[in-house]
Amino acid sequence: MNPLPEDYTLRRELNDEVHTHQYEKLVPPERLSYIALLVNIEERAREWAHLARLCSIYGQVLPRGESKNLHMDLGEFRLKVERHQEFTRYTFVKQGVFDDPFENPVTNHVPGDWLAALPGKTLVAAHIGVVRGEAGEAPPALDEIACYFETDTLAGSRAGSSSSLVFTDFRIREDGFSRFLVIANSRLPTQNGRLLLRLLDVETYRMLALMALPEARSMIAKMPAMDAQLTKVTNAISQGSEENDEALLEDLSKFAAQLESLISLTSYRFAATRAYFGLVANRLAELRETPMEGIPTFGGFLNRRMEPARNTCESAGKWLDLLSNRINQASQLLRTRIDVRREKQNQDLLAAMNRRFHLQLRLQQTVGRLTIAVFTYYSVNLIGYVAEACNVRFRWHIDTILIEAASIPFVAMIAYYLVGRKIRHALVDSEFLN
Repeated sequence: MNPLPEDYTLRRELNDEVHTHQYEKLVPPERLSYIALLVNIEERAREWAHLARLCSIYGQVLPRGESKNLHMDLGEFRLKVERHQEFTRYTFVKQGVFDDPFENPVTNHVPGDWLAALPGKTLVAAHIGVVRGEAGEAPPALDEIACYFETDTLAGSRAGSSSSLVFTDFRIREDGFSRFLVIANSRLPTQNGRLLLRLLDVETYRMLALMALPEARSMIAKMPAMDAQLTKVTNAISQGSEENDEALLEDLSKFAAQLESLISLTSYRFAATRAYFGLVANRLAELRETPMEGIPTFGGFLNRRMEPARNTCESAGKWLDLLSNRINQASQLLRTRIDVRREKQNQDLLAAMNRRFHLQLRLQQTVGRLTIAVFTYYSVNLIGYVAEACNVRFRWHIDTILIEAASIPFVAMIAYYLVGRKIRHALVDSEFLN
């Protein structure tokens, strides 16, 4: 045998995923007690140790290493444990003849203190009786079935290719359990187990799907006030002035933060609800029900009774999304208006600064010209004083007036060169800024 290349790290785990949720092999008559518990992280950590306690009571050893599923035969009953993402379900199975499928349930054979201490909160609990039927036989009269159920909510049908009969009333009894009765016409234990698993999936997933209903109802009760608050803000935006836009934006930001917090708290539950409603519809379709006269099918009963709850959850989620979109649009509109106003203010400020600079430049030019005149006047006078002093000291006969007149152009040119240079640099800087 030639060796294979090294396995992908998760090859076996991925391959065994299809074997994770195996069907319980049921050979009627069988009684089952089913419990689905919601568990958090802390409770999930205690499950395996709790199962080890049960095994020790019956002199058995729990397999090492925690797993998603567990099948054990403890003598008095069989135990199947399935660990899902947010819930764990326990199925206790006992084979044997019985007169009343619900008189002595399997949980009576489970240690009471151990059962009561199961980690988690009970979401679903059901007793199931599986009795043998014969394919092609007429179904039992409803009077024979009604003694086990509430007739006003009794539902039943022929299910699957074997046309096995299934009944329930979706009622929780005084002992905390609901009831299912299955008249199995199939001779295949796996087919009976598959049918029962679908029934229990429907019951479990419908409860999980409805977990968002209280939150949805609470949110829908608050929605009109939130909608009115947003409408008030948007009306203020449409009629707003420059003075209150900043305040409106702050109010809108606070409102958006509150809504986003609400969405983050409920988004997971609403997403899970949509997924669970889909699973319920899928499992009902897999039942392939054929109606019986006088009572609704599982699908007909649940679809009619759960549709308002489903619509409520969907409406709450859509309303939240609509409010979020409206807030985003109002925020963008308000920010755009504020940005446009600020841009105009910046342009006006730059224009005012430019005008002020030009005024300063012209003033500087005027001062520069005066400076040239003053510099020329005093410099020419100084030259005249020097010429007169030379006439006295050296007995020259220079015409001081002529000397002063001749020096005026040269002095003026020097003054213009020194002072005008600064003015020219200012002009160049002005053109660069413009």
